[in-house]
Amino acid sequence: MKYPLLFSFRDLIAGKGFVAGVVVDGRVLLEEEGDGEVWMYGVQPGGVAGGGPSRDAAFREFKNRYISVLYDVAQDADSFAVFEREVTAFFNTVSDGTGRDWEAALAEVRRTQASLPGVPTMKAEDRTPTLQIILIDETNSRPSANALDQFSEAA
Repeated sequence: MKYPLLFSFRDLIAGKGFVAGVVVDGRVLLEEEGDGEVWMYGVQPGGVAGGGPSRDAAFREFKNRYISVLYDVAQDADSFAVFEREVTAFFNTVSDGTGRDWEAALAEVRRTQASLPGVPTMKAEDRTPTLQIILIDETNSRPSANALDQFSEAA
């Protein structure tokens, strides 16, 4: 089964001499495969995917891959202006094939009134993909301040 999802991420990213707030409302296609694997494929921004044995795991992997792109851009950007330009280009990358699948899944969900337990429903038309990049602070910060969330088993 495929489900069209909307997501909102709010992140602070440290760059070379700046801290930026990145606010994104995007679209992702969730696909539950027959073998128990769950995948999330970015529509906008496109080019990002994450999978795992559950929806939660797929979401975490998708978010980690998304934030990794922002961290990589911050590492390479020599200024806030370059960071802003590159993140905007990344966000504006739309996966046409996944976008068509997302639209087909939206039509199917509306036709069958299918839903995911525990996931709120919102009309797709009420939240279009948007991006905001805000200069929070010009500091002596460095990209090394960025770090992915980690889970470890306690022993």
